[in-house]
Amino acid sequence: MRKILLNDVRLYGYHGVHALERIIGTEFRIALVLELTEQPVLHLNDSIDYERVYALLQKEFSVTEQLLEVLSDRIIASLFSQFKQCCSIEITIEKLNAPISHFNGKVGVCTQKQRAE
Repeated sequence: MRKILLNDVRLYGYHGVHALERIIGTEFRIALVLELTEQPVLHLNDSIDYERVYALLQKEFSVTEQLLEVLSDRIIASLFSQFKQCCSIEITIEKLNAPISHFNGKVGVCTQKQRAE
């Protein structure tokens, strides 16, 4: 089993239920794990280009969502559409500055999906 990893990706976004989150935004940390189908990897075309994954992540992340669950599902669908050699994806999206009174920590979602056959 071979996996492509993008860890500790920092993006600024305007996602959240509260109106102020969608106005001023906040920083998010994203981790992606893309599992590849079992095939020999001899060239970049046999694998997944990190730069293309990051560009897709930036594009999808720029579209505001109230729920991180919706955002993570949309990102996964887009990755499956773009990268046919990917059979499983896990994404973790953490909001680093959640608007919760007296809260010191991170909140987020972790979504894992298999490619539908």
